[in-house]
Amino acid sequence: MRAQLVCPTDHAELALAADGASYGCRSCGRAYPIESGVVRFLDRRDAFYEGRFVSGIPWLPRRDRAPWSWPLWLMTCGYVWAVRRHVPAASRVLEIGCGGGFRYLSQRFRPIGLDVSVSSLAGLADVYTACIQVDLTQGIPLPDASIDAAISSFVWEHILPHQKPGVLAELRRVLRPGGKIVFLYDVDGTHPLYRRMQAADPALFQEVLIDREGHSGWQTAAQNAEAFEAAGFRVVEHRGKEKLLIGPAMYDKVHNWPGPFRSLARIGLRFRYGWRFHLYNAATRVFDESVGRVLPERWSRVMVTVCERA
Repeated sequence: MRAQLVCPTDHAELALAADGASYGCRSCGRAYPIESGVVRFLDRRDAFYEGRFVSGIPWLPRRDRAPWSWPLWLMTCGYVWAVRRHVPAASRVLEIGCGGGFRYLSQRFRPIGLDVSVSSLAGLADVYTACIQVDLTQGIPLPDASIDAAISSFVWEHILPHQKPGVLAELRRVLRPGGKIVFLYDVDGTHPLYRRMQAADPALFQEVLIDREGHSGWQTAAQNAEAFEAAGFRVVEHRGKEKLLIGPAMYDKVHNWPGPFRSLARIGLRFRYGWRFHLYNAATRVFDESVGRVLPERWSRVMVTVCERA
């Protein structure tokens, strides 16, 4: 079923043109072209994000129940596992910053893909009921109370702090009462490794971990929780991950530091691919859910936050 879209400017319902090449707003007269199956609400391609995150996760469980679904617990710090726990099957779900797509979502939910990159969204018509290119900070082209959940992985830290209240207001508008937010994102904390990297070279830390990654909205776990609550959401779950161990991909960044940091990175990079990756990833997840639960929350490298629209 095709998702209903509205004009991000005045929230008037959009109509599909007779030739199927664009959507039009009868209120303001604006037209939004469709390119490679993507409805474009931006008249430009973002210089930083276009084509930057195009890889997706094509894996699908043979059956959507245990034990076939257990690998989802291991993926992306348990992000999709959290979505699965908190959002009922067949729900209308908006995935923000979907990149190349998580194919499992189309098996369990009715997902809509949102991203600023056209090339990331192209070819995902079989995953999402709609693929929309839009700047989240400029509005969400969906009707009021039209979705059951908004989810994202590693997007929230890319939004400037002063823009977050507006984004949350839009999410509150498009979510149905009781609708959920499930976000996985990087946080500013005192992770032991981060603390040493920052002390060794603050300028390099800013360049590698913040500027290169576009982490302009990097904030502490407490600051993010306060933002959700101030916007009228009830925080259901707010849990830190990777409080001591870090994901294999992080060693690429650690490798920028000399001396013992580079030696550590060389060891970690051995676990980037194949069976070593899966073994390391499983160990990290088990650590998170055991020893990690009693370690200080301020050590968290990433957070999973689940909120409910009050």
